[in-house]
Amino acid sequence: MLRAFGGVLLMAGLVLVLGRCDLAEPTEPRSLVVEAFLTTDRALPPITLRRTRPLDAPGSRAENAAQGAAVELDLGGQTVVYDERDSRPGRYVPRGASETARAGVPWALTVRWRGEVARAEGRVPPSIDLGEVCVDVPDSPVQAVRVDSLRRDSLDIPAERGYLYPVDVSLEWPAGSIPAGADTTHWVRPQLRPDTTESTSRVVNFFLEPVDVRREDQFRTQHGQRTWRGVYAVPVEDSASAFPEHDLSVTLTRGDTAFAAFARSRDDPERREPVSNVDGGVGVATAVAIDSLRRTVASAGERCYTP
Repeated sequence: MLRAFGGVLLMAGLVLVLGRCDLAEPTEPRSLVVEAFLTTDRALPPITLRRTRPLDAPGSRAENAAQGAAVELDLGGQTVVYDERDSRPGRYVPRGASETARAGVPWALTVRWRGEVARAEGRVPPSIDLGEVCVDVPDSPVQAVRVDSLRRDSLDIPAERGYLYPVDVSLEWPAGSIPAGADTTHWVRPQLRPDTTESTSRVVNFFLEPVDVRREDQFRTQHGQRTWRGVYAVPVEDSASAFPEHDLSVTLTRGDTAFAAFARSRDDPERREPVSNVDGGVGVATAVAIDSLRRTVASAGERCYTP
């Protein structure tokens, strides 16, 4: 019995040693970080290149910049060369280019830096037009439990009762904005960004919905319009507090699956970095269509706005 047990320990030790050898195998380093967002019907954007650094050795902006790279963007068969700005290390701008990212045009980005080659490609999405936006504010605040969700290591999670105004926002955009027969795998992100001085807790925001990311054909269609309804919260002192006036930005973004993966994973607390679509590097390079509206929300009741 003891011999058998000793044999098991020996085999476990061998497995552990072999496992450690496998884990010690060098992996292909990817030290180039790419950040590029083309926007439909707008001038070509700057492209930011950075280098990865150890968590225990953060550097300055200049030290983190990937300087001296060769950057080319193929836009519908036309090559656009990017040059680095002397005043902004790691920031590259198109060389004398006046081109715009037209809807439906394929693009391919190639970055060469210190022997590394990073690539990404896609197609510029159709433009998106934000339609009517309606904001509905209740007459009085509601009571809510505010929890400090940052303390996950203990059951003694501090909580307190507070008051807030839940603000409902509905928006729409044309369902027929994508031509018949075109790619139907576009994704859309409606987002509400209130300019308030105090933020709600993560738990409260979890039960609300200030942002969404879905395939476009999964949004409800009504009278030829895609529709979405979101909610955000404005905290106040007590049940008698008046509604605080603030600015609200409503943004509607259309992109491909790479954009959707990036948008869904960028705020994921379980991830160290968002999902990357860059081959040979990390980061994101994608094309999006954007429309937005900014208005002041001042009092209770429902009001509708158009861009």
